[in-house]
Amino acid sequence: MALYWIKDGLWEKVICLVPVYGAGNDCGNYTEVWLDDGTKILDRRRTKTVLKSLAAHFGVSIHQERAAWAGEGRSHAQPVVLGPETVLVPLLLRRPRARDEGGTGYAVWSKVKTYEPYREGSYRSRLIFHGGQVLPCLLNIKTLAMRMAEGERALQRRRELTEKLTAAGAVCRERDGYCLVIEPGGKTVPARLIDRGGDIIILRREDKFSPL
Repeated sequence: MALYWIKDGLWEKVICLVPVYGAGNDCGNYTEVWLDDGTKILDRRRTKTVLKSLAAHFGVSIHQERAAWAGEGRSHAQPVVLGPETVLVPLLLRRPRARDEGGTGYAVWSKVKTYEPYREGSYRSRLIFHGGQVLPCLLNIKTLAMRMAEGERALQRRRELTEKLTAAGAVCRERDGYCLVIEPGGKTVPARLIDRGGDIIILRREDKFSPL
């Protein structure tokens, strides 16, 4: 399950990705995948690798998603939008032992019930998910609130884009790496993702005359 949790559809239950180190003699740099039922899956890949795999499953380019925020003066990690209802908020969750090992994890914005100040060791805040799970965070409450607000704005932008496409008579839905254009009346047309830049998606409609 640890290797195939994305393909097995467990991505729908993910609430956060947490960078962790192995226990005992295991010095590996891994990721804990928290699910909404309380399950924690140890994925023996770095968090940024897990994030790329998850994004690829949605047909999303991490670099292009981040480029959408490049002009807004942000020096920290940006939200990653995987769909009209899914955005991952970057959070500082640990102090890495080495600079290139990373301390950033990701919380699914819609799965967070609330957040609050919290003091224990280096932790300064914590998130509380709808299922009751609690995730300590190294960010102070002001910075955490800012990150959550950024995630909400990113999600709202994607929702507005989807609504505009629907109002125009067509909407693109992505599922399991494939795209469908839904036209008025419910007709669906397969499409191939050509490029993506922020909220702009370039598709090529596939039909019986297509060589692909």
